[in-house]
Amino acid sequence: MRENVISALIIVGVLVIVGVLWFAYENPALNPRLKEESYTIVRKWDVPKELEEISGITYLSDNKIVCVQDEEGILFIFNLDTDLIEKQINFAKSGDYEGLAIIDSTAFIVESSGKIFEVSNYLSIDFHTEVYQTPFSGKNNLESLTADPKNNRLLLAVKDVDPNSKSYKGIYAFDLESKKIDSKPIFKINLDDPIFRGKNGSSDNERHGQFYPSEIAINPVDGNIYILEGKDPKLLIMDSNEKLLQLHTLNRESFPQPEGMTFAPDGTLYISNEGKKGMANIMEVELKKK
Repeated sequence: MRENVISALIIVGVLVIVGVLWFAYENPALNPRLKEESYTIVRKWDVPKELEEISGITYLSDNKIVCVQDEEGILFIFNLDTDLIEKQINFAKSGDYEGLAIIDSTAFIVESSGKIFEVSNYLSIDFHTEVYQTPFSGKNNLESLTADPKNNRLLLAVKDVDPNSKSYKGIYAFDLESKKIDSKPIFKINLDDPIFRGKNGSSDNERHGQFYPSEIAINPVDGNIYILEGKDPKLLIMDSNEKLLQLHTLNRESFPQPEGMTFAPDGTLYISNEGKKGMANIMEVELKKK
């Protein structure tokens, strides 16, 4: 009889502990991780091994994503419905390719050294590749690229050392008519902005004054500029007047190395991770309103 009572008490105790843990997990006020996460991962696609080093993505159409990885000069078309690579386009020899943008039938790829590759008619067997040298170099380290068709330009952000200042990271414009980059940024990410500080005014993760853009994209719905950091995973949102609107901290377990980002025409956000820990992936991410 006594053994039955003890067994029953043990079972009740285990159930209570499980209930408390479940309540804490589901209650953001008691679960620091849930409280900090200002986004929801709606869906995740593990990509094939060929894309283990995935570094840039652009939404094409019909649930297809064009991808580039940072070792081979190849464009991959990945189908979100079938989880398969449908097509590969070898546009150049091996290199360190990072950002990707597409306007109509032309693909643009930026190399970390600052070179921009223009692949005309990239879906055709008769595609043509042209290379443009920009004022940037390896010490600046360019990993981001996005299309701004309304202004007939591409936007790219310096990751490491901005050539003009240590107080900001510049967003520069590549004019699609002249095929040149202005030496001055059109937007500046002010590294002294209070958004990079913690709630108590202290430095955010002791990295105040540091931000390393790994990707950039324009939200087609509101026109805001989204800047992704992969080094210490974050997502910064800025408007066209350089006002920093939101800074989302990304959990490293879900975002071990986020380096690619793109929007569908309806504003659906996709972020890709290199295969730093586990398989590389593409995720549909929904940001919560702050």
